[in-house]
Amino acid sequence: MKWMTKDVDMFLKERDYVDTALIPMIPLNFKENVKSAAAMAEYISALTGEMERQFKGRLMLLPPFAYLQNTDVQDYKNEVVKWTGHLRDQGFSHVFLMTSDSEWRKVEEELKSTLLWLPALPLENLDDEYKRQVVQEQVKQLIPLFIEKWQV
Repeated sequence: MKWMTKDVDMFLKERDYVDTALIPMIPLNFKENVKSAAAMAEYISALTGEMERQFKGRLMLLPPFAYLQNTDVQDYKNEVVKWTGHLRDQGFSHVFLMTSDSEWRKVEEELKSTLLWLPALPLENLDDEYKRQVVQEQVKQLIPLFIEKWQV
């Protein structure tokens, strides 16, 4: 389910079965490495979109947590902890954060959620079919991580 009115209606009806939230972590940067930040955003958006498709009915894909990449992640950590705490208060037992920005690994233990860090694969020069295949292969590797967390 996505953060859209149609899916929220379904969420409200099936709330007991939707126990997982997925938050894409998207860096913004307009000075240096602009293209790298955009590539991270594109890759994480593609992955989280496919994860939502795979787990529709169990997982809610939330809007991205966007942040300025040149700012220390310590400055954003408390806001992320607030988001994830609120989600737990609302009944989400599992909260996953997905990013390609390795800076988040520095505060991983403090986030009180499952951080999935994946180095961004450049999708810009791939045709749509190959792009879809690359994303689906990555998702196949992520599925067992989600299932493992659900079984704990």
